[in-house]
Amino acid sequence: MRMTRFGIKKAALAVILTMAIHLVMATDLKTAQTQVSIDEKGFYRSIKVAGQEILGAGSYPLLSAAKGNQIVLPRALDVRGNRFVLTMEDGQTIELLVEQASQAITYEVTRISDDYRLVVFGPLKVSLCEVVGEIVGVAQQGDIAFAMQSLHIKTNGGIPQEYADQYSEQFAYTGANTELSVASIPFYNLAAVDAGDGTVFQLSSRDRQNVEYRQVQQVSRSLTLPVVGADGRIVGSKIALFGDLRTSILDRIGNVEIEQGLPHPLIEGEWDKVSRASMGSYLISNFSAEDFDFVLDKAERAGFKHVYHTDPFETWGHFRWKPAFVKDGDHGVKALVDRAKARDIHVGVHTLTNFLTTNDPYVTPVPSKKLLKQGELTLTHDLDETQTELEIMHSDLFDMPLSLNALQIDDELITFGKVTQAGDRIKLTGCTRGAFGTQKAAHTKTSTLYKLWDYPYKTLFPDLELQDEFAHRLAEIFNRTGLRQISFDGLEGSMYTGHDYYATARFITAYYNKLEDQANLVNDASRLDHYLWHIHTRMNWGEPWGEEMRKGQVENRIKNQDFFKRNLFPRMLGWFLVRLAERQFEATTLEDLEWALSESAGFDAGYAMSINMRTLKRHGQIDLLLDAMKNWDELRFAQAFSTEQMERLKDPETEWHLQKLDDHNFLLYPLHISERYRCNLAEMQPGQPGGADWSWYTPYESTYALRLKVEGEGAISNPSFTTTRGVIKVEGTIEANQYLLLDHEGNATVTDQNYNVLSRPAVHGKAILAEGSSSIAFACDVEDDSTPEVVVRYITRGKPEKIVKR
Repeated sequence: MRMTRFGIKKAALAVILTMAIHLVMATDLKTAQTQVSIDEKGFYRSIKVAGQEILGAGSYPLLSAAKGNQIVLPRALDVRGNRFVLTMEDGQTIELLVEQASQAITYEVTRISDDYRLVVFGPLKVSLCEVVGEIVGVAQQGDIAFAMQSLHIKTNGGIPQEYADQYSEQFAYTGANTELSVASIPFYNLAAVDAGDGTVFQLSSRDRQNVEYRQVQQVSRSLTLPVVGADGRIVGSKIALFGDLRTSILDRIGNVEIEQGLPHPLIEGEWDKVSRASMGSYLISNFSAEDFDFVLDKAERAGFKHVYHTDPFETWGHFRWKPAFVKDGDHGVKALVDRAKARDIHVGVHTLTNFLTTNDPYVTPVPSKKLLKQGELTLTHDLDETQTELEIMHSDLFDMPLSLNALQIDDELITFGKVTQAGDRIKLTGCTRGAFGTQKAAHTKTSTLYKLWDYPYKTLFPDLELQDEFAHRLAEIFNRTGLRQISFDGLEGSMYTGHDYYATARFITAYYNKLEDQANLVNDASRLDHYLWHIHTRMNWGEPWGEEMRKGQVENRIKNQDFFKRNLFPRMLGWFLVRLAERQFEATTLEDLEWALSESAGFDAGYAMSINMRTLKRHGQIDLLLDAMKNWDELRFAQAFSTEQMERLKDPETEWHLQKLDDHNFLLYPLHISERYRCNLAEMQPGQPGGADWSWYTPYESTYALRLKVEGEGAISNPSFTTTRGVIKVEGTIEANQYLLLDHEGNATVTDQNYNVLSRPAVHGKAILAEGSSSIAFACDVEDDSTPEVVVRYITRGKPEKIVKR
């Protein structure tokens, strides 16, 4: 059949229309609940979640690149099935493999010019910003949520610092730093930036194949070694984007993990991001094999499922165990783990990630060639093995003071004392040759002299390849022993390599992938990175050292809860310290502890209770404290507190007491705890009886408990307290550094400074405090030559609320 000219034109038009329709369909991407449309230039045209348009105002590319200091944007998109070829403004091309999986849309870089040093997926702005999960990479608003996540350790959340200004200016966005108890994270290191009128997603991948000199700490040009293998190249960088209903976004992330082969840790058969066991509280102590059963007894009493050793390693690097902890290395630790497992308790350990102690075999007697170096120095002369002064050419590496001041030349380590600069020369004096047990030797001036990185803990660092060995050794320990918990403290030490968040993700991933059993494993760290969100079970920031329990980083602990919540992460309240009496602190009281436990219940957040062996054995009320931990945590885990009660419990200005009636019924009392009232008996007038008149206030009419302490020298006896509503008198003597404790039922105990019971004196009378202010007359007997000071605190309680554990 012969086709007419009109027929030919009609057929050609049909082909053109078909091709156009195909092109439109090819650039419309879809996964469950999410539709994405990309225009012919390679820019987002539309993003819809559950049918709602969320693309922010402005123009945002599928991908951008950096060449030199310039941002390069796409100018054309050629779609060839699932291959997207972006022609960039400079005429070069970047090829992406684009897939529409059931859970997410994914982009993977499959071809790129070596001229590009960086790619950024986006940046992409969406209109959602009610809640911005800056680390996990999720924005929520109304009833929907949208996420962009890395699928590889070399694709990082955020963009490198040196490109931050260009991207901020080019795409007109900035954001506030994330302030946490351990760090301030600048906006350019966030996967999702709250830009005020929307959320900007920024994931990036650097070319790491070449030697570079990068800003690390205050060193502007720190030697940064290349990454060998596929991780050094941008090719293979991959992300996923997806949206869902707000109530389902966390489950969607879990499904994406499974679909895309990301880490998906399980605890007790549940994904750790939804398992309540991820927020389990635990005991930290410095136990040994000899007292391990005692520690397990105390952990059981508190209801803890994990005990954690705070300082088990003699060296970091090879991670050799302290003989004071176990005598038989890995086998000895396994024996402890098995003993604990028989009682349904897991064992964990603390480490400082890639910090390297100078007594480790990587340092002494022959130092590894892979110690982390700041850079090279140039000697101006040969060295014999005894010289303690070195002259080198000028170097900016000395602008940042360090702690160890360590140098490496061949197989010798040298430390220096004083740095003196004169013109283009630097003199290092007070040098120790053969430092850290290495061998002194002669060296020619042509030998390469390196300045090493160190840390104020008097530790060195490994380079990237050596830190892999650290990670593999930790995995080996877990495989051999059955340990089930680890904290990677100091994870930021990996960043000293110059490889930012790639280095931290590489360390943890190298450890995690070597584990033979990843189930029921608790991983936490001092930092939460975008990719490591998937591996870490939880973070537990907030340290107790040097302050009273109620004052130790309280604002930061609370601030952290908001961070965990918006990043869809299990909540932890940090470490708390139960202490004995010491120079500036009293021993921990039940009221101190219940303040922390009520915060934990209010925020539904776990905690670590740090109690060293000396305190476990010498605190007179330790079992009372452990019982309180168990009672509060059982109710928290059972979600027995109402939402309204939790709001009141999380207020750090409130005080509470939980009384157990039986296994299912409890009473929750609000408390009022007074300030300290003081009576200095050395300041009495001649003939004046020992005592004082005070005005006390309480919001509750109730009987009152007392904590009376005698300080200074001497003793008091027969103290009494008189109000308009009655008199309480206690028979007996309280000496210096002893307490008189009176409970709400009128029972008295005299204890030492650590609450060990010394006597139970008789109590006469009964008194209550009326609501509001009351005048109190305190009196006691004092020997003529005694000059003690009496310190009194009183406690009243309001009407209890019944709590039922079902």
